[in-house]
This record gives sequence, C-alpha cells and structure tokens, in this order.
Amino acid sequence: MKKLIVLFLIGSQVGLAQNRSVDSLEQLLKYEKDNSKKCVLLNELSFSLRTKDTQKSVEYADSALVLAKKTNNSLQIGHAQLNLGVANYYLGKYDQALSGYLAALKLFENLKSKADMAKVLNELGTFKKRQGNLSESKSNFKEALQLSKEVNDSSQIANSLNNLGIAYELSGELTKAMDAYKASAVIKEALGDLNGLSYNYDNMGMLSAKLGHYAEAESLLQLVIDIRKKLNDKIGYSIAVNNLGEVFFQKKEYAKARSYLLDALSHTYVTDYKDLRRYILYTLSEIYSAEENFKEANRYLLMSFQVKDSIYSEQKAKQISELETKYETEKKEDQINLLTQQNEIKDIRIKQHILLIAGMTFFILVLIVLGWLWQNRTKLKQQAALEAARAELRQQQLQAVITSQEEERKRFAADLHDGLGQIISALRLGLSKETIEPAAIPYSLGLLNDMNVEIRNIAFNLMPQVLMKEGLHEALKELAQRISLSGGVQIDVQTYNINPSMSSTERIALYRICQEWVNNTIKYSGCKKISIQAVQHPDELVITLEDDGDGFDPNQLTLGKGNGWKNINSRLSLINGTIEIDSVPGRKGTVAILSVPC
Repeated sequence: MKKLIVLFLIGSQVGLAQNRSVDSLEQLLKYEKDNSKKCVLLNELSFSLRTKDTQKSVEYADSALVLAKKTNNSLQIGHAQLNLGVANYYLGKYDQALSGYLAALKLFENLKSKADMAKVLNELGTFKKRQGNLSESKSNFKEALQLSKEVNDSSQIANSLNNLGIAYELSGELTKAMDAYKASAVIKEALGDLNGLSYNYDNMGMLSAKLGHYAEAESLLQLVIDIRKKLNDKIGYSIAVNNLGEVFFQKKEYAKARSYLLDALSHTYVTDYKDLRRYILYTLSEIYSAEENFKEANRYLLMSFQVKDSIYSEQKAKQISELETKYETEKKEDQINLLTQQNEIKDIRIKQHILLIAGMTFFILVLIVLGWLWQNRTKLKQQAALEAARAELRQQQLQAVITSQEEERKRFAADLHDGLGQIISALRLGLSKETIEPAAIPYSLGLLNDMNVEIRNIAFNLMPQVLMKEGLHEALKELAQRISLSGGVQIDVQTYNINPSMSSTERIALYRICQEWVNNTIKYSGCKKISIQAVQHPDELVITLEDDGDGFDPNQLTLGKGNGWKNINSRLSLINGTIEIDSVPGRKGTVAILSVPC
C-alpha cells in the first residue's frame, strides 16, 4: 500500500506545480512564430501534462514530432518520442510506450547525448520493472547511473540511484537497496531538493521498518513529516503520517498508531484524498480488532466500505465511457467481419454454380454430340469476346494512365509557371535594380520562403518523400493533415502492424489508390469525415476507406468516362489487389475495402 500512496503523491504534486507552468507555456505557444521554439514548447507541454492530462500530453507530443520532422531537428524528435513513450505508459499502451522509448534511445545514441540517454534509460528501467523484469530493469538503471556520472548530472545520478534502490528492494536485495537510497539522499540534500529528499527518507524509513529497525524508521519518517510541513504539502504530510502510524501498528503500539492515523485521516478530508482515507479507515478497523474493540472495528470498517463505494461510483462513470468507446470499435470490427462473411458466402455460391454448370454440360455432352459442339462453339465465342473485352479494358487503363500523366505534367507545368514563375519574376524585379533598397531584402526573403513552400507542395504532389523514407502510414497521415488543414473535411488515419519491408511498388500503388479515392470522395460525395484504416494480417493487407457522404451506385463506376476508377483498377492489377464497395444511392456513408495479398 505504501508504494501505491507514494505514486499517487508524485502525480498530485507534479500536477499542482504544472498547473502554473502549463498556462504560461500555452500562452507562449500561442504567440510563438519560430518553428524550432514551438517544437521545444510542445515537448515541454507534453512532459508537464503526462500525469495530469495524459491524452493531451500525447497530442502535444504528436504535434512536436511532426514539427520536429519538418524542421529536421533530431534532438526534439527524440524528446517527442520519449514523451510519447511516457504518456502511452500512463495510458497502459505498453507496446507503443516501448516503441517510443527505443526510438528515442536510438536517436540520442546517434547524437551522443548521454544526459538524454540517461533519462530514457531511467524511463525504460521503470517500464521493465512494471513488467516484472527486474534483471533488465536494474541493468537499465545502472547504465543510466553511469551515463549521468560521465556528464556529472547530479539530479539524474540521484534519480537513477533511487530507481535502482526500488529495483533492489523488489528483488529482495535489501542491503543494496538501503545503500542506493542513502547515496541518492546525500546528493539531493546537497542539491537542496527537499521534495526529492523526502521520497528517499520515506523509502529508507519503510525499508528500515521491514528490516525491524523501528527506531531508525520512526526517525526517518518524522523527517519526512517535517519536510512535508515545510513544503506545505498536505497530501504528502498525510501519507507520511499514515506511514509512521503503520510502523507503530507493526510494533503493536496501538495507541500511538491510532493517534497518527487519526491525524492523517483528518487531512484526507481537507485534500479529498479518498483512496488514502479508505485505507486509513481500514487500518483503524484492524487496530480496534487487535484490541478486541469489535464495535469500533466494525464502525471503521463500514466507513471504509462507504468510501470505497464512493470511489467506485466515480470510477464507474469513467468505465462506462471507456466501454462505450470499446463498443463502437467492436461494432466497426463486426461490420468488417460481416462483410467478410458475405464475401465468403458469395464465393461458395459461385463455386456451387460452377459445379452445377459443369454437371449440366457433362450431361448434355453425353446425350447430344451436336449440342456439345454448339456449346463448345458458343464458349469459344464467349472466350474471344472476353479476351477482346479484357484487351479493350487494358487499352482503356493504359490510355487512362497516359492521360493522367499528361494531366499531371500540365498541372506541374502550370504550378511552375503560375506559382514559381511569378515569384521568380517578382524576385528578379526586386533584385535587378542597381541599388537595392533595404526594404527589398525582407521582401525578397519572403519571396524565397514562398518559393520553398511552393516547391515542397509540388514535390509532395509528385512523390511524397515521407512515403519512401517512413512508409505508408506516415504518408497517409501527412496527406490527411494537408487535406484537413485546408478545411471542410476531417480525415482520420489508423494503421496496425504495417509491414515495414513493403516494396516501393506496393507503397506507391496503395498510396495513389487511397489518394485517388479520397479526392473523388471529397469531390462528389459532400462528406465531412473520412476514415482510413489499414490492418496487416498474416496473409493480406486490408485497407478500409469509410466516409459519411452521399451514397452512389457502384455499378456506375465502370460506366463513367473519367480516369480515376480506371487508374485505381490499373494499380490494383499491378499488385494483385481487389476492391469491394458498399454504397447505396440515397443512403449516407460509403465503405471501400482494399485487399492485397502478402
């Protein structure tokens, strides 16, 4: 229980301190124009909110990561990855947390930033400890301690020692744990870090009680109480007083234990710390039970249950909200499964029809030779017609590709002429004078910046670099961000376990198919939201594109004169993919499912 209380205290105290800094950081972010400084502010906000508002911490870290990648700031990319790891850890998303930690550690190793490496290793060690892997946890803390010593970072040295002490204590190495706590306390005392020092004393005190050194435990916990009083930390004070009461309870000095616990209990009403209140009431019930005062024991036990019910009611509302979210997710999965089952039923019926036709054909061949010859001739004609249709379709697809390329070249030429051409002309005009006016310099720099933006946009439309460097997920996210920023349509992208070794041919084809479908959806359906979800299965990749726009008749796609649908089919043929469309005229919402074999 003591460990649980200390963890709560850390979250509460950090939250109180952050409340003041978060407001000022958000104000600075609102007016900051420099992207590098904005990236630093976003990372600071993510760090400050990681225990108070974890979901918002993730959002700030994501924004910092995007901005850091745009500005190619490796250090801030590392900090954003670390913040994402910590926030996901608090959210219980342990796979994503580990991914963030390892990505940050790799970046800091490449930058040879030992101080930042130490921070990541401390977080990674805490993660391993949470998973029950104490051996690797201790190894991480030891490496963090060594790196902190190399850069003489006293604060991180003390932090690593305290973490190492907790790992030692959990693995039963109590002497080593006490030595680590003491070494950390010496450094924090030299730094004047009273808050951190109180945690060391608390760990040392409770460990002393565990070892049976009650006098030492009482002395250390009294120091914690004095520090919490000095810091005016009411929650920390109530926890420290409770811990001292527990020590007296272990010694069977019930009167003293009861006195300290009642003092701690009174403070829980001031701070509204219900979980600690419930625990203290339960401990008081045990004390009275030990004294055979069962009436009081029963009274305090009932009070403990009442507080527990109150906590349960508060948690229940949160759980209901989480269950509703889970229900919506499962509902979408059920829809996908239903569509899959419908496709399987269609396949079975097709096979049955084929078998039936084959049986009838065989029967006719046995009875009437001339009928067989006529049917064979008809079949040959059908095959010829089918081959002709396929040839015509291939020709149309080829023509669509050529037409699209020509249109893209025309658009590229227009972008160069209308965008870059006008900017270059204006820049030449401003710099061609014999004497350049001072005011022309910032104007020219602005034009150069416009040129840079124009070139980046043209390059993205031609071939997004993020697609080749970072894969399909990041390319789709950037496409969604660009469209969402333009206003009108909100696009959400989710991917799961996408194969990082996907060939460039598949990446480009899938990206262009999604781009074509999204553009046509925005153009014709009048939608407000589009969802793109890619799921990697063992034998295939499935991409689902869903929108809330007006439905249509899918059969009209093959009759249209535009090149969009032909381009999609051409690219699907290239990667042996298929597409299923669920849409009905007059009904809101359309779902398209792409399937590509691995």
